Amino acid sequence: MEEYHQPLSTYLPKHPSITGGLVVSVVIIHTSPTNVARTLIIQRALKDGFPLKWETPGGGVEDFDASILSAAAREVKEETGLDVDHEKDILGTVGGGFTEWEEPKTGLWWRKVVFLVRIVGGEEGLPVVRLEEREHRDWRWATEEEVREGGIEFAYGELARGILEGFGKVRELGGS
Repeated sequence: MEEYHQPLSTYLPKHPSITGGLVVSVVIIHTSPTNVARTLIIQRALKDGFPLKWETPGGGVEDFDASILSAAAREVKEETGLDVDHEKDILGTVGGGFTEWEEPKTGLWWRKVVFLVRIVGGEEGLPVVRLEEREHRDWRWATEEEVREGGIEFAYGELARGILEGFGKVRELGGS
């Protein structure tokens, strides 16, 4: 995780293959003593790329972000209204740590880092999400079983695998 405690301006020169930019995605797992663990997924807006498909919060790392981890926390706040402490709440990465792809129109290479966050709740239930409506249309807290069954249409094929890996890591840490 140490490599994600640095700003984009320090990270990119160490990874010259990344010519397009760096994107973060955050798998959020909520656990509580009385409820089954759930993950937050958000549905893309109708006029956005991958319309009406489901994804986890995330977006581009910006030059003004103090670190890649703080960019992940900022994106969660912007897209959902939820607060994530990038020093305490981010447990690690899932989905192999990152994926890379080439943008066909430009030939630029992008990298996406997928972080895992665990939110521990009490008896009060699941946190309420406030969406950035220009980008997302709906949200839900999905169970591991719902993700595993395949009835959720995700924007990216590898996302369900990363979420399922996140459920497994949280279970190893003693969450439900």
